[in-house]
Amino acid sequence: MPTVMIVVGEPSGDLHASHVARRLTALCPDITLFGMGGDQMEEASVTLDFHIRDSAVMGFADVITVLPMFLRKQARLKRRIREERPDVLLLVDFAEFNMPLAKFAWKQDVPVVYYIPPKAWAWRAKRARKLAKWANFVAAIFPFEAEFYRNAGVNAEFVGHPLVDFAQTPLSTQAARKHLNLSKTADDENTPVIGLMPGSRRSEIRHIFPVILRAAANIAQIYPNAEWILPLAPGISHELIAEYQQKQNQSGIQTPHIRIVENGTYPAMRASTLLLVTSGTATLEAACIGTPMIIVFRTASLNWHIVRSLTPLERSGLPNLIAGRDIVPELLQTELTPTALTDLSLDFLQNPQKRETQQEALQKVHAQLGTTGAAERTAELVFSTIRHA
Repeated sequence: MPTVMIVVGEPSGDLHASHVARRLTALCPDITLFGMGGDQMEEASVTLDFHIRDSAVMGFADVITVLPMFLRKQARLKRRIREERPDVLLLVDFAEFNMPLAKFAWKQDVPVVYYIPPKAWAWRAKRARKLAKWANFVAAIFPFEAEFYRNAGVNAEFVGHPLVDFAQTPLSTQAARKHLNLSKTADDENTPVIGLMPGSRRSEIRHIFPVILRAAANIAQIYPNAEWILPLAPGISHELIAEYQQKQNQSGIQTPHIRIVENGTYPAMRASTLLLVTSGTATLEAACIGTPMIIVFRTASLNWHIVRSLTPLERSGLPNLIAGRDIVPELLQTELTPTALTDLSLDFLQNPQKRETQQEALQKVHAQLGTTGAAERTAELVFSTIRHA
């Protein structure tokens, strides 16, 4: 009976790993799956040593605060690798935590498959050479990523991006607006719907959402009939969003009414004329849906200075990185101000041609993400590793 240990650290990894777990079980019903993950993996019959609800952090400053807890979890997982010797260790994203596990498993002669590998093409390129030694397979989610890892000596395959499988909706723009009960815009294409996506971590909300709210107040002066929607990210509560709105209103800046959308991210994206979206996976989801966007990002100054000193990249947004050029405007760190975000948003709202041009470029990005079936192809790599171990 084969055993696979799966380790993820964030909600997105939990989601992607759960799809792989279901495929593994479908291919081999008597397989044993265990490790670290979240609710989605539990629902996919993975026995959890640790739940990730307290693992999602952002930036170096945040990591420092939870480092002792991470080290304890890592030590426990290493002990399970040594004592139970799974047939494969499947690592998903979460590089700072998972890279030491890859090294430990290699020393124990436990095969490693790394799905959604470290972004060594962006920074810390030496990790690619390390994975050439430690990992049996790297399941890359970008074509250029697979090429980068192969050039470093890694046994890497492009499996496609998992978002292609589920970042979609059958609804048209107007149908999505009716589905969300957007009364003003359901039958009026000239009234904009503006989607707000301030992040999936509390630290992102803290640094980014106040700027978005101030810009929203400015934009509402020009477009008083605009509708505002906020698809709620997992782990972010209504109360947290309301808290920041209340602070803004108490400061004398009246924010427009924002409709919170739960369990409807993709219809909300489709309904939107423009998205103000925090840099990260959500930008690729927007690319798959095809909605014009402005990418924003801000973090603690310490985190920003460390990242900028380590990465040579000129761009932050994944659509821009994949396209190899600036197809989506980015407002990062000190550039992200209420005035800058207001002016850029108004420019896009008032110029349909700009939105259409970006949509055409996003379609090309979507095409580069591969075809559906990333989880299936990753599961097949796992079984291939088991067979050849």
